[in-house]
Amino acid sequence: MRADDDRLAGAPAEGFVGLWAGLMVIALLWGLASIGLWNLAGWLFGWPGGMYAMQALTVSAAMLLWPYRRASESLVNLLAGPNPAGCGLISAIVVVVLVTSLMVLRPDWYQQEAALPGWLAWLRPESKIDRVLLLMPLWGTWSMLILPHFRKPGPQASPAVAALSRSCGPMTAAVLMGILLAVSAGYFAYLPWTQLTISAAGIAAALAGGLYLAHKRGQTDRNVLLATNLLTQLTILLAVLANSNVRFW
Repeated sequence: MRADDDRLAGAPAEGFVGLWAGLMVIALLWGLASIGLWNLAGWLFGWPGGMYAMQALTVSAAMLLWPYRRASESLVNLLAGPNPAGCGLISAIVVVVLVTSLMVLRPDWYQQEAALPGWLAWLRPESKIDRVLLLMPLWGTWSMLILPHFRKPGPQASPAVAALSRSCGPMTAAVLMGILLAVSAGYFAYLPWTQLTISAAGIAAALAGGLYLAHKRGQTDRNVLLATNLLTQLTILLAVLANSNVRFW
């Protein structure tokens, strides 16, 4: 997720065994870490009503400067091309969209939903914000696993990209999608049936968005996969807000 290309090119092949599983674990750990950062910022700066500016800034800064730094750079470069002014504009748009979207998320503590058995209750955070933070990186990582099956990496692909394509076959990617669909439906069950568009938007971003980025790049490489990851996460976030606002209205 963060290493430079030369370092990955020199890594031993055995280091990429089970790569897809490692990436999913990293996504889960980051989701949990982002929840921790959100609550830490709330403890430090308070819990204002309405908008969570400091929480959003803290999580966004950590996200774009640490695990998804390369992903944000790849997305900006692919969308803007060689134009420096375009890179600056796209960078600003990505940051503004991420920060403002996180800022207006609502925990919706009062929303009623079917109770889980006591031994499973810990799997579903009470705060709806925590659920979004947990699901975003998982959907983003899944997008990296599914895209190579729709546009295969070329012979010039790096060892890491080729290993990722081999390590997660279409059946595994389909099973992971089914799990994410089930978890998302359960996490957003407090919304109307339109909440199904959240998962649909993530799938569309992974496939249509990923294929578009691969077309612009001319191949499916690491930059395309990382950019698709972040694009899918932003799409999931915006889809959650759209559904929440429709329900609120």
